[in-house]
Formats: sequence, C-alpha cells, structure tokens
Amino acid sequence: MNTQERPVPVVGNRHEICVLWFVASLCAGLTGCWSPEPMTGEGEFRFAVFGDGPYYLHENGRARRVIEALNARPLEFVIHVGDIMWQRCTDAAYRERRELIERIRHPVIYTPGDNEWSDCVDIERGVDPLDRLTSLRAVFFAIPQRSLGAQPLALESQSADPEYAEFVEHARWSQGRVWFVTIHAVGGANGRRPFAGREQRHDDEAARRMAAAVAWLHESFEVAVAADAAAIVVTMHANPLYDASGIEPAALTPIHDALVVLATHFGKPVLVIHGDEHRYTVDRPFRDATGAGIRNLYRLETFGSPDIGWVDVVVDTRIEEPFRFEPNVTPPWLWW
Repeated sequence: MNTQERPVPVVGNRHEICVLWFVASLCAGLTGCWSPEPMTGEGEFRFAVFGDGPYYLHENGRARRVIEALNARPLEFVIHVGDIMWQRCTDAAYRERRELIERIRHPVIYTPGDNEWSDCVDIERGVDPLDRLTSLRAVFFAIPQRSLGAQPLALESQSADPEYAEFVEHARWSQGRVWFVTIHAVGGANGRRPFAGREQRHDDEAARRMAAAVAWLHESFEVAVAADAAAIVVTMHANPLYDASGIEPAALTPIHDALVVLATHFGKPVLVIHGDEHRYTVDRPFRDATGAGIRNLYRLETFGSPDIGWVDVVVDTRIEEPFRFEPNVTPPWLWW
C-alpha cells in the first residue's frame, strides 16, 4: 500500500464525492449507494474493477455488499488490482480472501499487490517476502490458465513459456475486439524497498519480475495487433506514474516507458488500470520523452480503503473513445 499523497486529476474531489454518496445513500436506503442493475447497449460490454481492500474488520461488511452488487450486474468479468488484505501474511489469510473472491459469480482476474507479499518482512522471525510470494502463487494461481470466480474464464499465461514458467500471475485474454493483460508490478517500489535482512536474491527477484512483465507487455501488444484489436487494457497494482523520490521512480520506469512506446505504436485506445494510492482517478497523464501527451493512453485508478467500492467500465469499440467509467461506493455506515 502506498500512503504518500500526490496531486492528481481526479473526477470530483473528496468533498463532492462524499456529498454524492450521501445523496445516493438516502435514495437507495439500505441497499448501498450503487445504481440498480445497469443496462448495456447493443455492441457494448461491461466489466468491473476493484481492489485495495477490505483491510480492516469494520470494512468486511461493505466488501460483502460490493460482492452482492457485482453478482447482480451484467458483467463479463471482474478485475481485482491487488492488496487483498492488510498485515495478514499467512496462508490461512490467503485462503480466506480467495474464498471471498470465489463468491463472485463472474470470472475474476486477480493481480497481486504489495500487501500480500512484498511488505511481509520480518526476516528474524522467518517471514520472508519471497516465501510469501511462493505461497501466494500456490493459493491463487494453482491453475494459471483459468481465472478465479464461480464461472472461471480461460486465460493465456506467460508461464506456458518455459523461460518464464514461474510467472503464473501474468495473464492475457480477449473480449470482443479488446485484449486484456495483467502484469505483476506492486506498490512499495515494486519490491525494491530496503529492509533489514535484504539479500541479493530479493533484488534478483525484482529484476527478473520486471523483465518478465516488460516482455509480457511486448508480446501481448504483438498478439493484439495481429488480431486487429480495437483497444488494449493493461492491469497492475502499482501506479506506473509514481513520482516519489529516491529508489522508487526507477522501480517502475521500465513499465512506464514500455507503455508509452507500445501505446504510441499501437495508435488505438489503451487503458491502464491500477490501484495502490486508493483514489478514484480517470485521466490521460502519460507523456513521451518530449513532454507531449499520449492521447490514446488512458489511466483508471480504482477506489481503496477506507473507500470500499468498485468501478464499472463500459466498453464500446464502435466509438472513438471506447471507455466509459461508472464509480460505485458503499457508504461507511454499512459496516455489517
């Protein structure tokens, strides 16, 4: 989880959003503050994005409300951007969260966050982030060619390539003429923050995972181009635009640069979805080396604790800007 504040273009400030939540809550009563089951027009499809929660016990009830709402909606699938918990680095906690995700009736594609493994550090007590990563992969990606959720979706996995066999979490699939890609890049400097007991093997893991992620991006864009894709969606946990000082910018620069180059060459809409900073944001912040904006490269950041909610993304590839975003939240008082 990244707690540093950073000014970003946000759709509505926190005061405005809270007022809207209150009004919607009054209208919806105890049903939450999302809209009723939405309609999807001919030629459109809809998926949902959530993540970065629930962290605390008092958020669990709102998370269940989110799942109830997702199950009532006409979604093709759900994307979870990571950070499924806070400071509970155990196999039992992993299984508990997987059971919660499996209650969603739609396919669920999950990409890890830093809370699940890279922040799990207490070497003296035998808590090693690399051990946690191994366990996380075993619990959530036992069958890398299949999503989570009650109705699994068939996926392509980078692990099918012997050179990248351990990267079971790197997935790819298509819906309509849109290709979707997940890469494993997490908040907290993508696993590069110093900690007591850090060894070369920790640095090697971060470097190899970055190389695999960039290679998966390049291959996935090639596949999408060959399939005459109308758009591409890339999902990760970390913000590829993170502008902290010190070690952190370099940790994500290769992904940022790859996205800029690949999107520029693709020329059609590319949507980057991430979490980590817990603020609903929709914008086009990417720029090339000259400072020029990349107009076809969009960014969506979803909600995170203490805001427990999700974003519906409606896709219509018949129009020039094919992505429409519908934010949904549960009121803080719905804790049961």
